[in-house]
Amino acid sequence: MNYKLWFWIVNVATTLLRLLIIGKIGLTVDEAHYWVYSKFLNFSYFDHPPLIGYIIKASTLIFGNTEFAVRFPTVLIFFFAIWIFFICVKKLYNERTAFVGGLLLNVLPVFAFLGSVIAVPDSPLALFWLLSLLIFIIIIETNNKKYWYLLGITTGFAMLSKYNGVLIPFSVLLFLIFSPKYRFWFKNKEPYFGLILSAIIFLPVIIWNIENSWASFGFQLKHGFGYSLPKFSLTLFGISILEQAGYISPLLFLMFIITAFLCVKETYKKRDRTTLIISCFSLPALLLFNAIATFNEILPHWPAMGYLVLSIYTAHLTLKFWHIKWFRFYSYAAWGLALLMIIIVPLHVLYGIVPVEKFMPKDKLEKIEHGISENERIDLTNEVYGWKEVGNEIRRLLSSYSKEEIPFIFTYKSYLASELSACVPELRVFCISDKINAYDFWQRDLKKLKNKNGLYICNDYFFSEPKNRYGADVFSSYTELEEFSIYRNSKKIKNFFFTFCKSFNPSKLPQSYAAINLETKKNLRQELLKFEHFVFKFINSNLKSKFLDFFAVTISYYDAKNFNLSFFIILTICIFILWKNKKEHFWANLTLMASVMAVGAVIVHFLKHYFERPRPLEIFGENTNILFEKVYTLSFPSGHTELAFSLCTFMFIMVKKYWYLYILFAFSSGFYRIYIGSHFPLDVLVGALIGVFSAYIIVALFSKHLEIGRNKKV
Repeated sequence: MNYKLWFWIVNVATTLLRLLIIGKIGLTVDEAHYWVYSKFLNFSYFDHPPLIGYIIKASTLIFGNTEFAVRFPTVLIFFFAIWIFFICVKKLYNERTAFVGGLLLNVLPVFAFLGSVIAVPDSPLALFWLLSLLIFIIIIETNNKKYWYLLGITTGFAMLSKYNGVLIPFSVLLFLIFSPKYRFWFKNKEPYFGLILSAIIFLPVIIWNIENSWASFGFQLKHGFGYSLPKFSLTLFGISILEQAGYISPLLFLMFIITAFLCVKETYKKRDRTTLIISCFSLPALLLFNAIATFNEILPHWPAMGYLVLSIYTAHLTLKFWHIKWFRFYSYAAWGLALLMIIIVPLHVLYGIVPVEKFMPKDKLEKIEHGISENERIDLTNEVYGWKEVGNEIRRLLSSYSKEEIPFIFTYKSYLASELSACVPELRVFCISDKINAYDFWQRDLKKLKNKNGLYICNDYFFSEPKNRYGADVFSSYTELEEFSIYRNSKKIKNFFFTFCKSFNPSKLPQSYAAINLETKKNLRQELLKFEHFVFKFINSNLKSKFLDFFAVTISYYDAKNFNLSFFIILTICIFILWKNKKEHFWANLTLMASVMAVGAVIVHFLKHYFERPRPLEIFGENTNILFEKVYTLSFPSGHTELAFSLCTFMFIMVKKYWYLYILFAFSSGFYRIYIGSHFPLDVLVGALIGVFSAYIIVALFSKHLEIGRNKKV
C-alpha cells in the first residue's frame, strides 16, 4: 500500500470538505472576537498574542468580511500542519505509522473539526508546535547547528500564536537533560542564540505589555492559575477530565491515557530516543494544565498540543497491538465513535438533527426567561445563528439618521460586542463594562462620545437594561426596550433587545467601570527605565548579604584604585587554560584574545562618551549602596562587563570543556557591577552583548588566516 499517496488523498479530500462548509456556518463568539483583532491591529492584545489577528486580516483583505474569509486560513493551516505531522511520524517511525497518525488527527474532534475549521489561536500554535518538533528531530538526526536558528524562529511564532508556545523551549530543555548523548548542545552557542531569536520575535508582545501595565500577562496568569490561593478540588479535576474526554472522544481519551503511561515506561526502561522526544513535547502541556485543573477551572482545549504530539505514539501502539483481537475491536469502537462525533457536530450545526431537549429534565424545559425557553438556550449551536438578521435590523434602525448624527452602538458584554461588530463590520461597536476586557484598550477615551446618542443592544442570554446597569444620569433619556426575535427551523432561539439612549455623559459612569479606571498608555522608554531601576534596587539593596559583601568589598576597593582585580583574576585563569590546551598556537591565540578585548574596549569607550549616562550614585544619591568605588558619570555601557564577556566568549570558542567556568565568570562580573551600585542593568546587558559579539566577529574574521587550531571536541 502506498501510504504517502493515500495520506495525500485523505488530506486533500478532508480539506475540500472543510472548505465546502466553512462559509455556511455563522461565526462563533471567539471567532468574532479574533476578527475584531483584525480591525485594531496592534503588537498584542489583552486576551492573546497577535498572530491570529494578522492572519484573519490578511484573509479578509482578499475574501472580504465573510465567514469563509475568517476560517479559510485555519483550513489551510491544518492542511500544512497535518503534512508536517506526517513527516515527523515518518522520521520517528515509518510511513505506515505516519498514515495512521494522520487518520487519527482527522477523527479526533478537537483537531478534525475545532482545530481545523474554527479560527482560534490554537490553529497557528499547532502548526508552529509541529514545525518546532520537526526541526528538533532534524537537529537530533543531523547535529546540524544551523537548525537551532530555525527552531528559534518557529518557537517565536508559536509564542506569537498563544502563550502556550513558551513550553517548547522547556520541552527541548527536558530532552537535553534526560539524554546524556545530546547534552553537548549546552556547550554550543546555537541553542542560546536560537532562544534569543525567539525572544526577539516575541518582543512585540512584551512591548505591548510594558506599555499597558503588563495587562495581558496578568490576565492570563490569573485566568490560568486563578484569582486566589490554590485549593485542591477533586470536582474541578473530574469536570476537566470529562470535558477533555468530550473533546478527544471518550474511548480514544482512555487510549491516550494508557498511551501516555506506556510512552513514559518505554522511555524509562529502554532509554528510547523516539519516545523521549514524544514525551518531552507532549507531557509538559498535559501535566501542567491537568495539574492546574486540580485547583482552577481550565478550558478543555488548553492541553491540546500534548494530545497532538501524543497522537504519534498512539498511532504506533495501534499498529503494534493490532494483531490482538480485543484491542482491534476496541479500536474500531473508539475510532467509530470519534468519527460519528465529527459527522454529527457539523450536521447538527447545519441542520439541528440532535433533539437536545430530550436530554433535559422536564421542569427545565418549561422554564422561560426573557422570552426564550431553556431547551433552546441549552443548544450551544444556536450561538452561530441569527447574526446576519441582527445586522440587518441594526442597519434598519439606524437608516433614518444622517452620517453625522448616527448613534454609536454599545453593549455591556465583550462576547456580544464582538458578534455585533462582525455582523455590522462597517460600524464601530463599543463595550462599556465594569470588567476589564480587550475593548477597554481599543476605546480608552470615552470622552469622545460625550453628548452623542447611543443604541444599546443586549440579548436574552446577556440581558441587562441600560438604565439599571449604568444609572439614570449617564444618558439623559432611554426608550423602551424593543424586542427582536431570531428563529431556527421555525423555532424561536434568541431574543435581542434594542434601546436608544440620548446624550451620553461618560463622567457620570460608576467608578467601577473599567474604561474609567484603565491606566493611560505608558511611554515605553519611561516604563523600561522604571523597570530597570526596580531591578537595580532589588539587586543593589534587597539582595545584600554578608557572604556577597565579603567578596565585593575587596574587589570594589581595588576598583576604586583603578585596578580591575576581578578581570585580572579571570584573565590569569584563562591564559593558564589557553597555555595548557593550545600550546602549539598559544601566541597566536593570545594575540587574538588581546584583539578581541581591545575592539570591545574601544567600542565601549566611544559609547560611554556619546551617551554620557549618569551612574546610579548620581540618580539615587545616598539611597545607592556603594562600597568603595564612587563614580558619577559615563555609566553606559559597562566596561568591566564587556571585558569579562569578551574574554569568556573567546575562551568558550577556543576551549569548550571549561564552558561552565566562563559562564560563571562572565555573569558574576555583570552581577557584581550592579551589586556594588556602579552600573544599571542595561549598562551590564549592553556591555555583555558587545563582549559576546565582538569576540565572535573577531574570531570569525581572523580564524581563517591564523592557524588557531580550535578545539573541536564537545
